[in-house]
Amino acid sequence: MSATAPSLPASPLPVAVPQLPDFSERLSPMLVKELRQGMRSPVFVWGLIVMNLFLSVIVWLTMLMPEDESLHQAFFGAYCALVCGLLPLRAAGALHDELRGNTIDTLILTRLTGWRITLGKWVAVVAQQGLAAVTVLPYLIVRYFVGGVNLPMELAWLAIFLLAGMGSAAILTGFSWIKYFLFRAALMMGMTYLTGRFCKQVLEEIFGYHRNYRLDEIYQDVGWKGFLLLLIPALHLGFFALDVGASKVGSPVENRAVKRRLAGLAALACYTGIGLTWPVLPFLEHLVDLKHCVVLGGVTFLLLALQALLEKPVNLVSVVLPWVKRGWPGRLAGRFFYMGWPSGVMFLSVLLAGFIGAGWWWLAGRDVAVSSGSPSAYWTYLDVYSDSDYLVELVSDWGTVIGMIPVPLVLWQIFFRNRMPWHLGIYGLMLMIVGALQLGIVALAATMEKPNLLKWGLPIPTMSWAWIGESSDRDWTRASAGAFLSWSNLDIIAVSGIVIQVWWVLAVILAGRAFRETRAVEQEAAASLR
Repeated sequence: MSATAPSLPASPLPVAVPQLPDFSERLSPMLVKELRQGMRSPVFVWGLIVMNLFLSVIVWLTMLMPEDESLHQAFFGAYCALVCGLLPLRAAGALHDELRGNTIDTLILTRLTGWRITLGKWVAVVAQQGLAAVTVLPYLIVRYFVGGVNLPMELAWLAIFLLAGMGSAAILTGFSWIKYFLFRAALMMGMTYLTGRFCKQVLEEIFGYHRNYRLDEIYQDVGWKGFLLLLIPALHLGFFALDVGASKVGSPVENRAVKRRLAGLAALACYTGIGLTWPVLPFLEHLVDLKHCVVLGGVTFLLLALQALLEKPVNLVSVVLPWVKRGWPGRLAGRFFYMGWPSGVMFLSVLLAGFIGAGWWWLAGRDVAVSSGSPSAYWTYLDVYSDSDYLVELVSDWGTVIGMIPVPLVLWQIFFRNRMPWHLGIYGLMLMIVGALQLGIVALAATMEKPNLLKWGLPIPTMSWAWIGESSDRDWTRASAGAFLSWSNLDIIAVSGIVIQVWWVLAVILAGRAFRETRAVEQEAAASLR
């Protein structure tokens, strides 16, 4: 009789206990990597130690001599030296180190986009700047109890200096891909000089003669709209720099056009909204603020146009598939947000149409205000101002610059598409050729003293500059009164407008032809979804 071993009860299966992920797993891996390396770098560690030791001595001396303004300047100066000077310099070689070490391809294989790589490096520097700003707060509180310190104002200036340092770090990070050290060193010195100059001017203004923080006075002078006209360009400039850096380290199939065009559109919408709300105020000095909106909007549009027209089309299934999945609305949106100059032309054309509509609406509002019988001083002044040559010069200046935007693209597409690649150098070369042709016509007309020869430059949008100077009797043609250009200012505006429209229509036609290949790729992507 064999003895059998007693059977043991079956043990229950182990139950997986859910664990909370580490904090670092919730962040971008690039941010975690850069932040760990940055926190251990000698620049950050010793810079933070030296700043805290210096601030300790300054606060101790302030307790002994609370009325000494130079001590208050030194307190903010030490903070600015680290946050606005030393820490942004760490970003000057961020992307170049990755490119030189040939690690960009490895990072892209981890499914990190160019934007996440660039943004992670910048946010790591910003986190170090924020930590340095936090370490200053205890010293600020001690100075507050000593007396004579406006704590809210000083906190506001600390935040402004921090924003200046963040902007400097964004620009240095975005352009850190530059290969040559001398160019990067020049950029480093330029940004350090600009931020240092800003901090020096502010500290001299606050603690120079008597303590005056000036923020309340500035707000009373410019209002919240004036602060927006400073903040929005700074934000867009930082975004532009980071976008340039992302385009240099990212994959060619990334669709970065969506972010950059939406960001530019948001900035233009803010400028337009601020500009259109100012005319309701009956103050003549607000005309200057309106001009600021026009200038900032024009520069933003030119920057957005250059980015849109210099993009190379990427007609791949993986690029158009996210748009094709959304059906015909997605395909329609893709005509304005695909990567490449064809969608850029369509996007800019619609944007220009929107600007023209907003301008007509603004002028219609002016006419209603004037015809109502109670125009404000602003409207009266603007109505008189628009009757002079200023309106003609404004239309010819900004209008002809906008009209020149598609000219290099059209010339390249018609004559040089199969001979030269499309990039910024070719764009600039085409502009130089058109400019040389215009100067040649002007020189020929001046040499022969025949102003009517200026009409040979009819296809050139910027030719109206010479036409306006001729018709206004301000140039070299005064000696021969019978040879004056026979066009009036209204004729010049009409002719220039027609020429500008012709160039943009040609660009739209060429963009429509270029979309043929895109439609074939869209059909292939739609077939893969079935």
